Amino acid sequence: MVKGLKPELIDSLFIRFTELLVGDGNEEKVEMVKVWALYSHMLKVMPNLIQHWTASYPEEKQEIREIFLKIQEWNQQNKEKIRNHQSELNAEKNPGDS
Repeated sequence: MVKGLKPELIDSLFIRFTELLVGDGNEEKVEMVKVWALYSHMLKVMPNLIQHWTASYPEEKQEIREIFLKIQEWNQQNKEKIRNHQSELNAEKNPGDS
């Protein structure tokens, strides 16, 4: 690990990021978000590496795809939950506007 950078701080950052992204920071989701974040970054920075890797490991490529789809689904559900909550707050704040 980088000198002075505590692993638990990075872990807490990933937990919070996962909570904000998908609405829950449980261990399974944090691990999936780590894979998603790293793979997404590598795909942008070194697409040829990812292309070679996915050609070499098609089953793992499918697992990565499933992780992406699951995170996308959770993110949409989380956004909807936030929108609904905000609508409820707005309705309480301005009861005559509905």
